[in-house]
Amino acid sequence: MEITYDASESVGVVVKYEWDLDGDGSYDRTTNAPVLKHTYAAEFEGLMILGTTGIAGGTDTLETPVRVSTAPSHPRLAAPSNVRVEVLSTVGRISEVKVSWESADPAVYRWGVTIDGYPAGVVEGSARSVNVTEVHREKDVLIEVLGFTSGGAMGERAGPVLAAAAE
Repeated sequence: MEITYDASESVGVVVKYEWDLDGDGSYDRTTNAPVLKHTYAAEFEGLMILGTTGIAGGTDTLETPVRVSTAPSHPRLAAPSNVRVEVLSTVGRISEVKVSWESADPAVYRWGVTIDGYPAGVVEGSARSVNVTEVHREKDVLIEVLGFTSGGAMGERAGPVLAAAAE
């Protein structure tokens, strides 16, 4: 697997980058450029250590974890089922809605709700409904629910389209 390491956000003028690609304490590559592509030929879990040297001779190091594996890093969360949207109130074309869903997936840490693909809220994994205020309904609106693992991995989305509010 090829990984691109990018240290171009380093502060100050850096004249030398030293890359310890396997975290063993020995630098494997030295470059003048802040970007390095490296291909790991086998599975690897460890650290990449970057040493930088500034124009005045000062040095700094950064460590970052690396995991190269053919196994998935997290279980894929299934989409929630039976996602329903109930309009609680509407003023003009702005509604408050209750979004509810079902799921038995124990890996869900939190649930996210999106409106037309934009985040609208997050609730705990034990929740099965949430109220969303200020849903603008000038046009049809896609309301979806998706799960997140404790590590931040996202699951599949599911949800209905809520019709535009009548004038």
